[in-house]
Amino acid sequence: MHRKHLTVSALSLGFVLGLALNLGGCRFVEPDPNHCANLDGNAACEEKFGDERPYCLMCGDTAQDNDGCVTEEPTDLDCYTPCGQLQSYNDDASCLAVDDGDGDGDGDADADADADADADADGDDDGMLCMGDEECSDPALPFCDLNTGMCVPCDALLAADEACASLGDGNTPVCLDGSCVQCAEGKEEACVDTTPVCDTAANVCVACSDHDQCPDSACNLAEGNCIDPGTLVHVDGDDDLCAANGGTEDMPFCTLLQALTAAGDETVIILHEMTDEYLESSVVSKSVAIFAATGEVPAIRGNSGTPALTVSASGYLFLKGVTLANTANAGGFGLLVDGGIAWVDQCKVVNNSGGGIVVDGGGTLSLENSFVGGGNVNNTAAIDVVDGALEMSFTTVGSGFGTSAALGCTDGAATTVRNSLLVSASDDDEVQCTGVTITDSALEMSMGDNAALGALTSGWFFDYDSGDFHLAPGMYPAVIESAATWTPGDSPTDIDGDPRPTEEGPDFAGADRIP
Repeated sequence: MHRKHLTVSALSLGFVLGLALNLGGCRFVEPDPNHCANLDGNAACEEKFGDERPYCLMCGDTAQDNDGCVTEEPTDLDCYTPCGQLQSYNDDASCLAVDDGDGDGDGDADADADADADADADGDDDGMLCMGDEECSDPALPFCDLNTGMCVPCDALLAADEACASLGDGNTPVCLDGSCVQCAEGKEEACVDTTPVCDTAANVCVACSDHDQCPDSACNLAEGNCIDPGTLVHVDGDDDLCAANGGTEDMPFCTLLQALTAAGDETVIILHEMTDEYLESSVVSKSVAIFAATGEVPAIRGNSGTPALTVSASGYLFLKGVTLANTANAGGFGLLVDGGIAWVDQCKVVNNSGGGIVVDGGGTLSLENSFVGGGNVNNTAAIDVVDGALEMSFTTVGSGFGTSAALGCTDGAATTVRNSLLVSASDDDEVQCTGVTITDSALEMSMGDNAALGALTSGWFFDYDSGDFHLAPGMYPAVIESAATWTPGDSPTDIDGDPRPTEEGPDFAGADRIP
C-alpha cells in the first residue's frame, strides 16, 4: 500500500511553478506557463519528451527541471500531478482511467463511455484505481499494482504466487492464467490433510480415492487423506532378524498380530511372503492398510474355525495383493467384515472351508479385481452378505457343489455388482440374493442384460477347484471378453496388473483380463 505523504508548503509550490518578482517593494508569484503542472500533466510531458520523460512532478528537488517532467512515475502522490492543473494524484487522477482497451484510437467517445460504464457499473472506479489491495473489490482484479495504481490480476505481478498466497485465508496460493487457484500441475503444496490430491482439471485439492495417489503410503479411503508414511512397518515371518519389537525393513515384525498390536490410529503394514502361509487370525479395529510387498504374494491362513482377518465395528481395512486361503472348518472364513468397513483390491480369498467373505453386523465391503471362492468349498456361499452392504466390480467369484452359491444375501438392496464373473458348480443358482443389482457382468443364469454363459465347465479356468480363476485361453465363452463395460474411474488394471482400456467401452468381465 502507498504510504501517506505530507502536503508541500505553498511557498515551495510557488517556487517550483511560478516566477517570484519584486515590484515596488511587493512580492508576488507569476505562474510558469510551461510547467507541466500548469498544463495537462503527463500529457504535456509526453508531448514534449515522449517516452523519455512521461510523468509530471509538481514539487520536490527535481520538479523545477525539464518543466517538471521526469522519467519514472512518482511514488509521492501529493507531488504527482498526472492530470495537471495543479491537482495532485490524490485530488485528480481521472485521466489515468482505463480506456476501452481496443487500442484502435477510433475516438468514439460514446463507445468508450459505454465501455467505462460496463467496466465499473457503480461509478466509483473501485476496480481500476487503488492505493492498496483492500481497494480492489473486483474478484478478477484483486491486487493493487503500486507502480500503476491500478487493480490487476495476479499474473500482472512479478511475485504472482506469493501474491495469491497472501489473498484471503491463503487457500489459493497458485497463480494460473490470471486467477488464484488452490493448485496446478507441479504446484500441489497446498493439497494436504483430507484433500491431498490436486485435480488438475479443476485446479482444486480433493480427497484421495486410490492408493496410487499416495505413493509413499496408502490412501485412507474412508477419510480421503494419505496415511503418514512414518507409520509404515514391515512384517516378514521368515526373516532371521524379525522380532516382536521390530517393524523396520531390516528388522521386521514376525507376525501380523505383532504389527497390529503396535499400530497407532492409522498404519501401513507391508506384508512379505513366507515359504509357508502366516498361520494366524487377526482382528482389525483401527485404520490399517495391509499391502503385499512389491513383487511378492503373501498368504494368511486363519486358525482352525476362525477367520484369517476380521474387521470389527471400529475398523477400516485397506487390503491389497494379499491371499487369504485354506482356513479350515466351519467359521473359517477368509475375511469377516463384522460391522467395520473393508476395501479389498487384487486379492485372492479362496479355499476357506467356512466360505470366502462374510459381511455381517452392518459392515460394508468394497471388492475389486479379486478372486473369491473355490471349487472345493461346498454347501456355502463364496460371498455371503448377511447384514450389510457390498459393492463389487471386476471380480471373479466361484463356488463348489451342494447348496453353494457364488453370491448369497439376506437382503440385496444394498448389494451392487458390476463387470464381474459369477459361477458355481452347484445345480442351484449361483446368485441367491433377492433385490441385488447386477449389471455388465457374466453369469451362468439369465439375469437382466448380463451375459448368460450356460452351465459351468471347470476348464474355463486354470484350476477352478483350487480357486485359481485365471481364464484358460481359448477355453472360456468368448462373450466374457465383452460382457463388462469399463468406464472412467474403474480400475486401470486387472488382478495381475495387466492394463484395462483407457476409454469407455467393452472389457473382460471378472478379475482376469487376457492381454
